[in-house]
Amino acid sequence: MLSCRAFLAIVLTAGNWSAAAFAQDARPLSGPEISTAISGNTIKAPTFAEYYDPDGSIRGLEGEEKYTGSWHVDGDKLCVDFPRHDFKDCVWVALGTDGEYSFMNGRQTNLRTIVAGNPDGL
Repeated sequence: MLSCRAFLAIVLTAGNWSAAAFAQDARPLSGPEISTAISGNTIKAPTFAEYYDPDGSIRGLEGEEKYTGSWHVDGDKLCVDFPRHDFKDCVWVALGTDGEYSFMNGRQTNLRTIVAGNPDGL
């Protein structure tokens, strides 16, 4: 069973966006920009990788465990759904320096890398 840690690492409880929550040099992405950045690409973190298929599905790997879910953009937020774990949430995404992205809910920010394509074969 996938730990909630992997989910929380990318997707946090939705909250009100505050410019102060973003790094000083980060800028929030619009819905279309989020789609362009995520669709057909892989989000990488130290403990997991998730491929965001253009068909709206997510295929992830944490350690040895594979998991699935779905994604869509709602307004200017990235939303995910992992039914097996009864987890749904939406976050804002901001492009920071050095190609890192911030996934945040107004209280907490997690930095992730978006890698082109599906290099892990998820």
